Amino acid sequence: MLDRHLWCENCVAAARGEAGRVGWMCGAVMAAFLAAWIYFVQQPSAMLLGGWIGAVLATFWLGARAGRELTYGVLRFRHRPR
Repeated sequence: MLDRHLWCENCVAAARGEAGRVGWMCGAVMAAFLAAWIYFVQQPSAMLLGGWIGAVLATFWLGARAGRELTYGVLRFRHRPR
């Protein structure tokens, strides 16, 4: 069965898989940049270390979601299943 963009179920699954991989990489890059900024610029104290770690983990998760959705949207817009 085809969806409204004329993609089969296997094509949608492949695009979602690729978007997921790219999304995790985007999240990791964003979290690494934030962690480097926190470490080198902010120079956190040990008292607030848990908050900084939480901020980096939240950035990782949100960056991964945003990267996944953006990548999937671009793949669908360009109409190129892989």
